[in-house]
Amino acid sequence: QERPSPCPVSVCGHHSRRFRRLQPRSLPLLLRTFWRHMLEVLVASLAGELIAQLRLPKAILEDDSCLADLAPEHPNDDAETVVIQLTLVRVQRRWALSGDVMGSLRLWDLEQESVEQVIECHDALTCLAVDWLARVALCGTTGGALKLWDLSRGACLREFVSPGRQRVRCAAMSWSQRLALHGSSSDKALRLWDLGSGRCIQEFLGHAGSVAAVAADFGALLALSGGDDGALHFWDLEMGTCLWRLPSHGAVHTVALDWQSRMAMSSGTPLRAGSGRAAGEDGGVLRLWDLDDQAPALAAAAAPAKAAAAVPAAPQAAAAPAAKAAASVPEVGSPVAADSSVVPVAGAAASASQGGAGGAAAAAKVCVRELLPSTSAPGAPPCCLAADLAHRVALSGAVGGDSAQLWDLDGGVRLRDFRLGGPLHCLALNWTFRIALAAGGTGLVQLLDLESGATILEFPGHCDTVTCLAMS
Repeated sequence: QERPSPCPVSVCGHHSRRFRRLQPRSLPLLLRTFWRHMLEVLVASLAGELIAQLRLPKAILEDDSCLADLAPEHPNDDAETVVIQLTLVRVQRRWALSGDVMGSLRLWDLEQESVEQVIECHDALTCLAVDWLARVALCGTTGGALKLWDLSRGACLREFVSPGRQRVRCAAMSWSQRLALHGSSSDKALRLWDLGSGRCIQEFLGHAGSVAAVAADFGALLALSGGDDGALHFWDLEMGTCLWRLPSHGAVHTVALDWQSRMAMSSGTPLRAGSGRAAGEDGGVLRLWDLDDQAPALAAAAAPAKAAAAVPAAPQAAAAPAAKAAASVPEVGSPVAADSSVVPVAGAAASASQGGAGGAAAAAKVCVRELLPSTSAPGAPPCCLAADLAHRVALSGAVGGDSAQLWDLDGGVRLRDFRLGGPLHCLALNWTFRIALAAGGTGLVQLLDLESGATILEFPGHCDTVTCLAMS
């Protein structure tokens, strides 16, 4: 009797008898066929999602990019939904940058407790402004040059030279906006630079002395500057105008600005002899300013300025509106008290046009609090300042002194005193990590614990006085 031919391999129910009669050598073929069918079913069910996943564009958003950069140039009108999957990564690492009078710029890794990069600028450094995400730093020198550095490679990207090569005293920078501000020692002007092209966009005139300090919010295009004339000037960077001029007791040494919280802070010293004030008057006084009271006046001041500047002027002639606006701000003949008022440009204009009826209404009280360090005495030296206005804390110390003070700005009380290992010259603050940096005449950079008041680390390496600090 002939042997029946085997039936096709199947797992159906009506072939179950023949399936049991299959020889053992047919089992591998059965398993391969079974798993092939299962794989086809799985692929068919997930094909739509898999294809959609494979067709998604992949891109990295830089710090100056936006979601619109991921959109296709010619979108498909038939598509109902565009899916974009985002992965946000931000590594918050602790870095510090210090510069000295020998022209040495040192990048410190605070976590590894080591120096990451040493850059020789070949000129004494006076100020620093750093963008830690882009790892780009702008430093000012006594030779009148602003140098833009790539901290990763230690390379100089661009050099900006002020007219007459006057000593740079202060600088502020925004790498995402490609803008920088700096003030010099004797020309009484604040200059706005385009970091991309390297040209000077605007000159802001109005200070009666050298510009010693500047802080800016480049997103809002606003800046606060102070100088040896003892006045704070609030600038509209877009229109090139001075919105208001705030008198101060003495020469301004340092300023800090937080436009989101509408707060500013300044440290002041006495004016020079012959100014009508006693030498050493109110030395080392810290002042906290509330800018929120000025918001209606700022809006009123910006409206006529923007209407008058409908036609853009050439860069050389752009300083004229700033000079006229500064000239329209009334001069201050005497010091003001802590509850004194400010007359913005809009108030002066209203007073001139309405016979002085609206000038007094535009005035606003902005000085919130005065803080008197222990060195506030006749002949006291200038005061260093590092502030975090969003968290209402500040760190201050007298230049050449051996101590620093931590302040609670809401209560106006001193939280802690820090004893330093040498003469102080500059400070940096990071309230998120509760740490601070202090450096000065010994060339030693000290890392301070703001909670315990102890010195965590000391970073040697500078051969002379450290003149500027920055911390991430």
